[in-house]
Amino acid sequence: MSEASQHCNDAVSIVPYGEDPLAILVEKLIQDHEQQLPDLTRVTVLLPDLQSAPRLRRLLLEQAGELGHQALLGPRIQRLADWVASQPFYGNREIDYHSRELMLVDALREYRNLFGEGNLWALADSLLELFDELTLNKIGLPQDLDAFTKLLSSGYGPEAARLAALEREARLVHTLWQAWHQQLHSGGYTDPHTAYLLRLSTSGQTGQHFYLAGFTHFNKAEIEWLKKGANNGQLQLFLHGQPVTTPLTGSHPGAPLNRLLDSLGHTLPANAATTPYSEFLEAVYPASLDDAAPLAERAHAFAATHPQSPAAGRIALHHARGAEEEAVAISLQVRQWLLDGHGTIAIVTENRRVTRRLRALLERSGIILDDSAGWAMSTTSAAATLERWLECIEDDFPYQALLDLLKSPFFVTGEARDAHMADVYRLEQDLVHHENIGSGLQRYRFAVHSRIQRLPQNMASALQRVEALLERLDKAATRLRSYYRGHHPPEAILTALQQSLQHLQMDTVLANDAAGQCLLDLLEQMQAGLTGDVKSMGWYEFRTWLGRNLERFHFRPANSPTQVQLMGLGQSTLARYDALIIASAEREHLPGSLGHSPFFNDAVRRQLGLRETQQLFDERFYHFRRLLEAAPRVLITLRREQDGETILPSPWLETLRSFHHLAYQERLEDQRLAQVADHPAITVVDRHRGHPAVERQPAPSVPAALLPSAYSASAYQQLVDCPFQFFSARCLGLAPPDTIREALEKADYGEKVHRCLEAFHGGVPELPGPFNGQLTQARKNEAVELMERIARKAFASNIEDNFIHRGWLQRWLETIPTYIDWQIEHARQWQVAHVEQRIEQFDVQSGITLQGRLDRIDRSGDGHDIIDYKTGHVPGIQEVSSGESVQLPFYRMLYRENPVQRVEYLGLDRNKVTNRVFLEEDELETLTSGVSSRLQQLVEMMQQGAPFPAWGDEKV
Repeated sequence: MSEASQHCNDAVSIVPYGEDPLAILVEKLIQDHEQQLPDLTRVTVLLPDLQSAPRLRRLLLEQAGELGHQALLGPRIQRLADWVASQPFYGNREIDYHSRELMLVDALREYRNLFGEGNLWALADSLLELFDELTLNKIGLPQDLDAFTKLLSSGYGPEAARLAALEREARLVHTLWQAWHQQLHSGGYTDPHTAYLLRLSTSGQTGQHFYLAGFTHFNKAEIEWLKKGANNGQLQLFLHGQPVTTPLTGSHPGAPLNRLLDSLGHTLPANAATTPYSEFLEAVYPASLDDAAPLAERAHAFAATHPQSPAAGRIALHHARGAEEEAVAISLQVRQWLLDGHGTIAIVTENRRVTRRLRALLERSGIILDDSAGWAMSTTSAAATLERWLECIEDDFPYQALLDLLKSPFFVTGEARDAHMADVYRLEQDLVHHENIGSGLQRYRFAVHSRIQRLPQNMASALQRVEALLERLDKAATRLRSYYRGHHPPEAILTALQQSLQHLQMDTVLANDAAGQCLLDLLEQMQAGLTGDVKSMGWYEFRTWLGRNLERFHFRPANSPTQVQLMGLGQSTLARYDALIIASAEREHLPGSLGHSPFFNDAVRRQLGLRETQQLFDERFYHFRRLLEAAPRVLITLRREQDGETILPSPWLETLRSFHHLAYQERLEDQRLAQVADHPAITVVDRHRGHPAVERQPAPSVPAALLPSAYSASAYQQLVDCPFQFFSARCLGLAPPDTIREALEKADYGEKVHRCLEAFHGGVPELPGPFNGQLTQARKNEAVELMERIARKAFASNIEDNFIHRGWLQRWLETIPTYIDWQIEHARQWQVAHVEQRIEQFDVQSGITLQGRLDRIDRSGDGHDIIDYKTGHVPGIQEVSSGESVQLPFYRMLYRENPVQRVEYLGLDRNKVTNRVFLEEDELETLTSGVSSRLQQLVEMMQQGAPFPAWGDEKV
């Protein structure tokens, strides 16, 4: 063995899966520097992340305390990347991550001929990932394109040498690699990863001692740095796991450590002594599948030497029916472990959907989660408020975005919020709903100004505050809105965005919120990183850039004292817990998808010296295997199905489960958890509120004072259809909020048609008409022409707002000739007497007031005909004659002038005008009498406190 290899062997400590790597590191560190205690300022501990830093400090203090030192100076605990970044750099100015992405996207526009109309941002992502890999591993591309093409073809195989796709890929990568570096050179910039290498190569190690733990992979430059430190006796590397000395075939959790040790020139150690549980797991996942016995044989052989299952009591499985049951089961198990006194509990998962639901369930129980991964900035309420503001700029303040913005706690907070929300209420009710304004800042301003002019001063003050609010929005949007069209420097757009937030005073409110401050910091980073090399971009390109950064950067709230931690696989290194849950152990998450690069297959990556897909899968396998010994109690959960589709379990879990069942004829499933997971008794409730009442069919009674004093046809129909609905709407006054009709609905169309017919037969201000004289066949064209002019005028304002509304107009225009034909025939017997007649009748005997509006009343020598226009559903004759549909007899009750010969529905459908549903003469009088008596009886019952049952009719 060479001297360098011996130094490397001495510098590497391998900690078995079942032992605590941080405890071993601390023991070694204290032993090495016992004479310098309590001064550890010359010691640096480097970790992949700082998740385990608090526990490391605690262990150091405990060990030092045993030697009589109650406090320590140092050591420095940092991420390796952060330590390298703190080293001096003497090269060109380092380009910011934000700027380099913009510069590459800008450069890609010049090479559209290489990749067509593909997504520039997605391509930039893939290219930067590839370029970073090449840089960090000190891999340069040949200057000559032909040489690079030959290099790729040797990886793809000789049969691929003449493929056009290979040539395109080679030309694309090679050309853009050269262009990218030329762009950096001409701008006088250094790429961040090149700067990383330069810092690492010149970093001083004199007088320092380094301890590294938790790593499974280093790039080529880091390997060289590690070897240098090991040779100088200044570096100690702790690896956690079990490398294998036999040749590996297939995927294996020990593969990452084997590769790392090989790159360091470390001699593979003999297998360390293990516990029966470790031996069990090694038997489940053998090093060489080619030489290993089949699963059943291995299981039976292991059971022969270990009659009692080492996994029993340590591993449990829960197979949930779906995501909701899985989250409930996890929350239940966490609560149980906390009641049992377990101090530290971890939940490890790659499924963010489950984590969101789980966080809600645990917080309902008063349990706070320390979420190591955090969540994308784009999912925070601060980012949602910013998104609403940008939507207002883009779409001229659509009412949904506007109201969301104004109601956001990031718009106004503190003492001024109550008055502000009152102003927003006035804006929503008076302008949005009452005026039916769906968008347009100037339309809102014009409408509020008009209302102020019409109202007395004492009533206009509230609207004057709304007017001031709209003016404030307008001023804040003015500069930013100017960048919506055309192309502009990104720094100018960012500045305008930041200034708009300042004008609205949202920056102050955002700064007082943790997520809001992160959002402001991100905008500052984006602004500071701009180099000026990107001359301009369009609005939607800016939005894409901003959106990508909001997705890429994560927000993690400040740590709260909690016993329960939530993290992903890669964040769980060096951790030890009292109890552990590995959630969502399905194939889609373990191993899951790694998002393959569009460039190069694994053979080419191997040829270039880059990491292959299998190596990334092996690393996840390693983390899964390590977690199985990270706690004395491990629960693994997964789903059977999702949205009706069967979910496949992780192959790693399936192997473990099958091995144990074959060896011991016992399943690892936690039967008790399965039985109680969906039991109502485990639901968290507020005990101060008591238990929820047993649900029964609603049937309330109402005080007489709440009963309506007047009844319309629709109210009577509602009472017949569902008394409980009548109680809710008419007695309690409950109704859904008005919606803004951005497009005409069928009910709006009906109102327009009613207005056209009113104008034609009776006259309406501001509309043409009415038609004068007798309508005959000879005057049909004249009548059609007038009705069309009325229609175009009535629909005009809607057509201005929405081109799609022309369809509704066209529908009525097509119906007009058919209606005129019907009217000509109808006019032979009947003449129009009244249109849109509003009537209110009080019945002294019953004390009931009837009210309503009759569309039209015609008369002849024999009596009256009441006509109700229908542009939608027309009740069937069976519903009418049975008394279930009350509108026609109710109109007879309302109109008491005699005689009424006929009451009818006139269906106005495209190319079809029919009056097949009607009541007349004796049938009309008989049915009207019955409907009237029933209404009197129902009112008397309600006045006496009769219940209002809910029929449960699905149609109603």
